[in-house]
Amino acid sequence: MTRISILGSGVVGTCVGRGLQELHHQVRFYDISAERVDELRRDGLIATSSLQTALEDSEVSIVCVPTPTVGGRIDLSYLQSLVRELANSLRERAGYHLVVIKSTVVPTTTERIVIPALEQHSGLKVGGQVGVCVNPEFMTEIHGSWTTDRSFVRGFFDEPAIVIGESDKMSGEKLAKLYEPLRRPIIRTNIVTSEMIKYAFNCALATKISYWNEIYYVCRLLNIDSETVARVAGMDPRIGTYGTVHGKAFGGKCLPKDLRALLQFVTDLGYDPKLLRAVEEVNERIGADKGVRE
Repeated sequence: MTRISILGSGVVGTCVGRGLQELHHQVRFYDISAERVDELRRDGLIATSSLQTALEDSEVSIVCVPTPTVGGRIDLSYLQSLVRELANSLRERAGYHLVVIKSTVVPTTTERIVIPALEQHSGLKVGGQVGVCVNPEFMTEIHGSWTTDRSFVRGFFDEPAIVIGESDKMSGEKLAKLYEPLRRPIIRTNIVTSEMIKYAFNCALATKISYWNEIYYVCRLLNIDSETVARVAGMDPRIGTYGTVHGKAFGGKCLPKDLRALLQFVTDLGYDPKLLRAVEEVNERIGADKGVRE
């Protein structure tokens, strides 16, 4: 049994924490919202709005705070604030502590921002008394606007893979042991690769939806039933039926913000992401035409 703190107890944090509890770990939830803490307590979970209490006797902290997109760029303010508070709390602690970043962050964020902040405010060295892993989540709900097929849902126990970006071998091994009972492929890599994998997942899903919406537009011009086209094409497992929304824009919490964040990130690198830009443009067109969000 491992003592785990979930730092940020929204949808992702709660799902991860509940899953780890089912794997017989001791989990304590932290959130700055008193209302959210009360909800968790009513559900029989151990929850607190005190970070110090959340970290008491904890061996692993899993960071699940939001990283919204503001003005096209990822907003890291919640993450930076939490990391500073976490680091200050670790300063007085003895023993090894593993910090796991599950929040979605653009590549290089953990190495440029998270690790330096941890070391500066804790006085500890990452790779010594503190380990850091990036462990993106691939959980998703499927909106009923385009399918009732529950096979598209991904939760804690049925993610396609466990991705661990590790600062050092010890941190990766400690986190991998938590997930071994799930019997899922565990991919251990460096930190920046794990950050990129998350965006590759979400932007691929967004691309599929916008692709099928382009087909929808063409079919509409030719008076063709786009649903028949998508149904037959989807019989090929290389294509599948995900994203065949027939004129509905994707929305939700993740796909739009992650697409915008990656667009701005790679643009800042000096690369013109024409395909991803087209994905966003098609989605905006569909949204304007239909006023419908997935």
